Amino acid sequence: MNLKIFLYTKCVIQMMADNSGISLRVYENEKQDKDRDIVRIDPGIMHILNISDGDFIDVIGPQNGTTIICLSLHPSDKTKDKDRKKIIRIDSKARNLIGTAIGDTVTIKKAILNEKGSKSTRPSTYDVFDEASNSITMTGSCVNFDKERPKIMEFLRSLEKEVHLDNNYCRCYTSGKKTLGWDFFEISVDSRLVKKLIEIHPEINKQESSSSEERFVLWLHAKFKKSKLNYYLKINEIPYESVSGFRLNPNDFRDVEDMENMR
Repeated sequence: MNLKIFLYTKCVIQMMADNSGISLRVYENEKQDKDRDIVRIDPGIMHILNISDGDFIDVIGPQNGTTIICLSLHPSDKTKDKDRKKIIRIDSKARNLIGTAIGDTVTIKKAILNEKGSKSTRPSTYDVFDEASNSITMTGSCVNFDKERPKIMEFLRSLEKEVHLDNNYCRCYTSGKKTLGWDFFEISVDSRLVKKLIEIHPEINKQESSSSEERFVLWLHAKFKKSKLNYYLKINEIPYESVSGFRLNPNDFRDVEDMENMR
């Protein structure tokens, strides 16, 4: 390993150990990221923070701090390799919020959500995503994500209102992929919202699929399509609890009588 990289990584790890965060220099956002409420940092820094694309980080500026979605630097980013680990790309909206300017230094940390009942300095928008919650993640595609995202979020908010929940249970963010003019994005829906929707929409469980999560995505896709919003949704990640051994579906396994009948 290059000595400079080793020393830099060691320094970063030490900063993380004492919870002082990582200092990065502010750069302008890429044109395609304007007003998207995201920041971009180097994948190596994301690995040190133990976060992935779409996770939240705390960005602390001279006057204020905010919690915001973090993505890795775009593959086409022209920043020199030796400088990539030292920068963070932030749009003007977020820079104004935290009171910083291009060229200034900000501190970033992995967003650690507060336990219930503790005092929060973070915007309530993100408080719902605590460590105990699980989310269903699905992928979709559209022609212009920047234009379509407000429509997607408005629709998801309407689902939250149906079950009398705050606007805190859904996320929608780009996956960073673009093919033949199509933008690919991800939608993350808290499983607690899904359970409440199933209670008032029993037709969800009538969808043809083997799991409740997949049935929900099929139902959501149909709801989008009915509203003339066709995003070709497909399930990407299902939250399962940690178990040892085999995982059995109690509604779909063979008992002794079934085995006898099969002889």
